[in-house]
Amino acid sequence: MTAPSYCVVGGGISGLTAAYRLRAAVGDRAAITLFDPGDRLGGILRTERVGGQTMDLGAEAFILRRPEMPALLVELGLAGRQLVSTGARPLIYSGGTVHPLPAGTVVGIPSSAAAVAGLVDEATVARIEAEPGRPLRWRPGGDPATAELVGERFGEQVVARSVDPLLSGVYAGSAATIGLRAAA
Repeated sequence: MTAPSYCVVGGGISGLTAAYRLRAAVGDRAAITLFDPGDRLGGILRTERVGGQTMDLGAEAFILRRPEMPALLVELGLAGRQLVSTGARPLIYSGGTVHPLPAGTVVGIPSSAAAVAGLVDEATVARIEAEPGRPLRWRPGGDPATAELVGERFGEQVVARSVDPLLSGVYAGSAATIGLRAAA
């Protein structure tokens, strides 16, 4: 009997994880070929020298409150190698000023207008304050893009100045393409 053959397209973190999971599922006899157009694996995750310093670029963090990533690190024998934040607050450059990443947020979504005051304009602050009184248009089982729902509820400035910077650091993607369920 011929051994099964599989291909995985994309050598970023998702493709590499898919190939790893596929190998675990089908065993050593199967042929798994990984295709990627780049000259190295890792997709947009990479290490480069910037200003004489070595820096990791792309998605440089993951959310510990979700179990998938810590479980994968344990499975790969890498749990003891993760680096913990220095405690320095991330900064957002917006409107010609550096702002700390808002503390009173979940995935950049504000729990109150005060959480993002100074980062967004007064009209957006007023929109956030009025948010609890607006009806929620949510389709059961739906998964709207994070930018779609957050923009509708809190305004585009919240998406651009709070949600997108956070999601790009964790998921190396945009709130416009990351579903709300994945971001949560």
